Amino acid sequence: MEFEEFQALLSTARAKRAGLSSPEGLEVFESRRASEAELLDVEEALQVQLPVTYREFMKRHGGGMFLFLDLLPVVASDDHEDDLRKVNVAEFGNGDFVAIAPVGTGDWWGFSVIEGRCADQVDFWDHEDGQVQFAAIGFLEFLAHEGLRLGR
Repeated sequence: MEFEEFQALLSTARAKRAGLSSPEGLEVFESRRASEAELLDVEEALQVQLPVTYREFMKRHGGGMFLFLDLLPVVASDDHEDDLRKVNVAEFGNGDFVAIAPVGTGDWWGFSVIEGRCADQVDFWDHEDGQVQFAAIGFLEFLAHEGLRLGR
């Protein structure tokens, strides 16, 4: 999926939800955009190269609540909030997986890492056995399916 196609899906989802009321304090679309410098700092700290599409999305839209998905921001807005670096240093210090979004059950969605480079596909990491399973062919497809709930 290309960004233009994803942007059209995102615009449609935003328009559908524009008239809906949300509970107090619940943002349907929230974002903390990342700068190129922040992305480079996190890549250096984690010793990985993040996928191009993920990097571009984080610069355009950022992490935070994305409808039905909570994307880790690259850099947290305060010290008490999780972000890409904190979670991955604490939970995935071995360097073979980069978590990008909690599933809510202790499991994570993220990228498998091969020779310091994150795969383009998004995988599901099971906290019970550490097994990794395929989730989506690319980051934008993952967002469309899990975040926008298309095809469900």
